[in-house]
Amino acid sequence: MFGTIGGVALIKLVLLSCLFCCIRSASKVASAKNPSLCAQGLPGLPGRNGVNGHNGLPGRNGRDGAKGEKGKAGPRGPRGFKGEAGRVRTVAAEQRNWKQCAWKNGDGKAIGLIKDCQFTKIKDNTTLRVVFQGNIYLGGCGSCCKRWFITFNGAECSGPLPIDAALWIRNRNTDDFRHGAIEGYCDNIRKGNIRVGINIGNCPGYGNSNGHTGWMSVSRLIIEEVPRSQQ
Repeated sequence: MFGTIGGVALIKLVLLSCLFCCIRSASKVASAKNPSLCAQGLPGLPGRNGVNGHNGLPGRNGRDGAKGEKGKAGPRGPRGFKGEAGRVRTVAAEQRNWKQCAWKNGDGKAIGLIKDCQFTKIKDNTTLRVVFQGNIYLGGCGSCCKRWFITFNGAECSGPLPIDAALWIRNRNTDDFRHGAIEGYCDNIRKGNIRVGINIGNCPGYGNSNGHTGWMSVSRLIIEEVPRSQQ
């Protein structure tokens, strides 16, 4: 009986040994097929930096993007400094527009138009300069006054004021023949044909009196179109 039991125990021991060997062999095969099952080694030393590569070729320009929406207007900037005055530009750089009308004969008219002169104005935004030169007379009365004035198409200047001159004497026995000159500028006259005249009349607040124009001398009207005055 002992021999039988001992034989069985020996057989179990042999079987366990074989089973252990099989398990160990299988473990070695699995380790060879799957390295992750192996033990991790020590970290290696860091490697050196490699050589820099060559620059690549420039790329092509990209396409223009879509036009953006218009932005909002910015705030108003501060007022700039006042600039220097510009040069005055003449009516025509090549040619001045002017005219003279001259005559030699006395006119004893006491009231009314003495002489007029036709002038062609080229532009609307210019000024007319008018000069009258001639002999004027007032006499045969005491404390009396006569007035000589320029008209444009029959009306006195209103831009800004009339162009005129007045002569007053006190003594009835005085005969005053003297040279007279009237000169001024008139705005607000449209371009075209303008009739410029020299006239004689009574001073406001005075009655009629004896006047004379152009005694023993030449009378003349000089008309010129010029740029407007600075403001």
